[in-house]
Amino acid sequence: MNSWRQIKDKPCGFLAAQKGGAAGRHPSCLANSRLKQIEKEYTQKLAKSSQIIAELQTTISSLKEESSRQQLAAERRLQDVIQKFEDEKQQLIRDNDQAIKALQDELETRSNQVRSAEKKLQHKELETQEQITYIRQEYETKFKGLMPASLRQELEDTISSLKSQVNFLQKRASILQEELTTYQSRR
Repeated sequence: MNSWRQIKDKPCGFLAAQKGGAAGRHPSCLANSRLKQIEKEYTQKLAKSSQIIAELQTTISSLKEESSRQQLAAERRLQDVIQKFEDEKQQLIRDNDQAIKALQDELETRSNQVRSAEKKLQHKELETQEQITYIRQEYETKFKGLMPASLRQELEDTISSLKSQVNFLQKRASILQEELTTYQSRR
């Protein structure tokens, strides 16, 4: 039994023996010719398939490269966005710190103003107390003998009233100081 290759490659004996048009009609020659044509068709199809595969591989390779470039670009954009948000966050933190510092400075300034006002009030109270004492002594000395008892009593009542007003103002200043201290400790 002959293999396909042997039959395909063997020249047809009838072609050599016969001269003329009848040689091409022999069944084995026809089969051999048909096999060669089929082989040629499949070889062409294989070449075309190989070309298509090569083109597809090229396309796949370029798509992979494009995908890689796009992914790299997307990662860069993501990093840029992350950096932008981080920068904005840091700026907000700095702005917030500055605002807090400004508020603390304002609070310190107001506290200093309150302390200064309290000192002025105490100083005025002391001056008033000293003036009252001085005036009292002066009037007592000058008018001790000249002043009627009712007028003296009226002046002493006035002095007493002024003393109670001074005491009231001192207590009020003390209460305001306590409220300020409480307010500052809450902040």
